[in-house]
Amino acid sequence: MNLQMLINAVLLGGLYALMGIGFSLQWGISGIINLSYGAMVILGSYISLEFFNLFHLDPFISMIISGGILFVIGAGIYRTLLQPLLKGGIVFTLILTFAFRLVIENIILKVWSADYRTIRVTYAGSNFQFGDAYIPLIKFLVFFVAAILIYLTYLFMMNTKTGKGIQAVALDKEGAQAVGIDVEKMYLINFALGTALAGLTGSLWASIYSFSPHLLGPIVGKVFIIAILGGLGNIWGAAAGGLLLGIAETAGAVFLGSEWQEAIGMVIMVSVLLWRPYGLMGKKFFG
Repeated sequence: MNLQMLINAVLLGGLYALMGIGFSLQWGISGIINLSYGAMVILGSYISLEFFNLFHLDPFISMIISGGILFVIGAGIYRTLLQPLLKGGIVFTLILTFAFRLVIENIILKVWSADYRTIRVTYAGSNFQFGDAYIPLIKFLVFFVAAILIYLTYLFMMNTKTGKGIQAVALDKEGAQAVGIDVEKMYLINFALGTALAGLTGSLWASIYSFSPHLLGPIVGKVFIIAILGGLGNIWGAAAGGLLLGIAETAGAVFLGSEWQEAIGMVIMVSVLLWRPYGLMGKKFFG
C-alpha cells in the first residue's frame, strides 16, 4: 500500500469512524439495533442539500442544523415509539426501527426521488501535496471535523453529568436507579445523541460523495461491522473500527477488485468475533 492509498484509506476511515459511533452507542447502551440508522445518515445529507440549494449554506455549517434536527427526531422516536415498547424484546425493536426506516425512505423518495444527488462546493477541486501524495482539501476537512466531533463526544461522555449518567446506566442499570439517576432519560439522550451523530455524518458525507436512498442498506451494514469491530458502546473502539474498515475497503478494492470491497469488511468482522468476541477494545463503556 503506497502513501496515496494509505492517505485515502485513513480519510475514508475517519468518516466511517464518526458514522459508526452513533450506532455503537445506541446498540451498546440503549440496547437498540437501529435499522433506521442509514436513513438518518442520508436524511442528514438531504437536509444539507436543501440548505445548500436554498441558501448556499456550506455543508460544514448546515451540519449543525442537520445534527439538531436529527437529535429532535431521535428523541421523538425513542419517547413515542421505542420507550413504550422496549419490553417487547430485541425482535420487536428491530421491527420498529426497520418500519421507521421504510417511512423515512419513502418520504425521501417522495420529496427528492431516487436519483443520486451531490453538493458541489466551490473548493471541491482543491488539494495539497504531502510527500508524493495529493490530499483533497475537502476530504481532509471532513476527516478533521469528524475527529473533532469524535473527541467532543468523548468529552461529553467523560466530563458532563449527563455523560457520566449514561455511563452509569450502561454499567449497572439497577445501581444507577438506586442512586437517583433517571434511567429512561439517559437512554433517551443517548439514543438522540446517536441519531444526531448520524445527521452530522450525513452532512459530511454529502460534501464529498453522492447520496441517494439506495445507500440506506449499505450504510447499516457498515455501521454494524464498525460496532462489532470496536466493541459495543465504546467511542474509541468504534473510531478504531471505522479506520480499520476504511483501510480494509480501500486495500480490498485495490488488490482484490471493487466487487470485493463490501465483502472484505464482513471477513474482518467474523475474524474479530472469532478471536475477540467483545471487539477490539473489549469494553462496554468509555474508559
